[in-house]
Amino acid sequence: MKLRHRNLKGLPRTRGRVLLPLLSLLALPACFQLREPEPAAAGSEWVQPTQIDILLNNFITAVQRVNVANYERTFSGPNYRFVPDPTSAGSSPALFANWSVPEETTYFSSLRRRTATNTNNTLTLSDRRDQLYTADSVEVSALYQLKITQQDTAFHAGTLQGNIRLILRRRNNEWRIVAWRDQRTTPGLCWTDLKKYFSSH
Repeated sequence: MKLRHRNLKGLPRTRGRVLLPLLSLLALPACFQLREPEPAAAGSEWVQPTQIDILLNNFITAVQRVNVANYERTFSGPNYRFVPDPTSAGSSPALFANWSVPEETTYFSSLRRRTATNTNNTLTLSDRRDQLYTADSVEVSALYQLKITQQDTAFHAGTLQGNIRLILRRRNNEWRIVAWRDQRTTPGLCWTDLKKYFSSH
């Protein structure tokens, strides 16, 4: 049986062999949900966290600008854990039982959707104390005041206060947050309340 030397509407067979994979590649974008790129300024706000202060500045800036990508980058992989304020966790202990980076990203993305463009939060850390465990591990403790501006009228608090305790570890010469413990210091709401609300709204 003789093979035909032309196909694909008259193109030589060898050219057809090249075009078939190319046509398949053109169809690939339809198979995936493409993610919108971060604004150009988002990447420029990140500084390689070779020092503890740089990591903390990255964290503060990400919270203030509600920059989801940079916020997520401050945490370290599957071993990261958040320990909530027990009073704020209240009747939802299961919500925080295995709170890791995906949960951080979920609540922060929800907050981002309810924050107007070009709106900034304010995060202030005071009375900071660093306890060095090893050359590559440190605990940072500080009082925080977080002022948020968002559009969900069901969440009434504009200012959150408490004590933040972060365990930081260095790997490949970069510092990351591996644990975070929150504790309220006033009768008002704290960071746990923010995470609790926006993780489910």
